[in-house]
Amino acid sequence: MNLKRKNIEIDFKKSNGLVPVITQEYGSNEVLMLGYMNQEALDLTVETKIVHYFSRSKNRIWKKGESSGHIQKLIDLKVDCDNDTILTVVEQVGNSACHTGAKSCFFKSYLEEDVKETIIESKVANLPTKYGDFDVKAYKDGCQEHLAIMSKNFKDLETPHVRVHSECLTGDSVGSLKCDCNKQLVLALELIAKEGGLVIYHRQEGRNIGLVNKINAYNLQDQGYNTVEANLKLGFKADERDYKAVGYILKDLGLDEIKLMTNNPKKIKFVESCGIKINQRTPSITKTNKHNENYLKIKKEEMGHLL
Repeated sequence: MNLKRKNIEIDFKKSNGLVPVITQEYGSNEVLMLGYMNQEALDLTVETKIVHYFSRSKNRIWKKGESSGHIQKLIDLKVDCDNDTILTVVEQVGNSACHTGAKSCFFKSYLEEDVKETIIESKVANLPTKYGDFDVKAYKDGCQEHLAIMSKNFKDLETPHVRVHSECLTGDSVGSLKCDCNKQLVLALELIAKEGGLVIYHRQEGRNIGLVNKINAYNLQDQGYNTVEANLKLGFKADERDYKAVGYILKDLGLDEIKLMTNNPKKIKFVESCGIKINQRTPSITKTNKHNENYLKIKKEEMGHLL
């Protein structure tokens, strides 16, 4: 029997009732899953816009993460020219796969030591700003692009100031009062302009849930959820950030000992895991307002920030 949905025709009889499915993450193009669909699973996928699979071991329909809570939202569905293989393009909400904690089911590499870094580097360029003149270098890691902002004397410093600043478009660009991000960025840029150092602009918006999900989290905050509860309600962890690219940048810039500007214990732990000595921790404390007081309270009490 042929199934036709939006000009997609699949003959399930041709493949004994099951067709293979490749699931790819939108944006990064990472392969998250290889599975199977029967006609019922395809019907449910098209109808609900949530990817459903047929489990050969369980002999039933299932959706990704049905026990853990994370799901794969359908963005596009394609078939190959022989109409016997399906490609689903998805947004995975709750970035973990099965029990491994990895985003993709393909979390283990047998050639890992032979695989070269996939991060692409730019040249170094001059960037005059209202804070001072800096050198900048960009790094592309998959679909994310990060920026190293360096004082002109950066290479001459034995122990430079360093801040890893997580991207916040609403704060950094628009001046949102819901967070302290803009003031923290300004504080860091003023510090390295005066005393020398580095700001890594780490482009993982909304603690790495993306701008759309961040605004959805804001919507939940408008309803009374706090910043952690909102992320969890959307199917994410409280903090989804991955510092792999930061480690690459620190290594590329040849840092062995730094003065780290942060309130976040996770960033301290990560820098130390890179083999870099933290000579001094500089707090990043800014003036609060009525819009961000509760946000900072939650960061302190539930996320362990040193405030």
